[in-house]
Amino acid sequence: MRFILPLLISGIILSACGGPQLSPEQRARRAANIAQTDAALSTAKTVAVNGKSFRVAHVTERNQALVEFIGTSTPYFVSDVEAASHAATGCKGTFDPGILAFLSGNIATADLAELRTKIASRFDGWSVSLAC
Repeated sequence: MRFILPLLISGIILSACGGPQLSPEQRARRAANIAQTDAALSTAKTVAVNGKSFRVAHVTERNQALVEFIGTSTPYFVSDVEAASHAATGCKGTFDPGILAFLSGNIATADLAELRTKIASRFDGWSVSLAC
């Protein structure tokens, strides 16, 4: 009990602070990124790879593609996402694993359809770096 009360009070104080706030520059950069993404999504192409359909948005300002599977949940993989980005943009695509890099196992063989179901926030597609 001696340790629980101070921890509880500390937790309440920390949660009341609301966490780190973005600086005006960070907020402006985030807003610009969202605007670029939304513009790219409005002109996204649909391509077929290995009998699967993907929506590909080319964010030219970031030299990036956002690739999202279209259709019923079926297994698809990093190679499918990279191939879809190439089919839509003509550029060589390299999957950006982001936080997935911390998963155990081989990301290249991970079923992205299954991982996609675990994303609850805004999802514009898997990020692919482009080399044109």
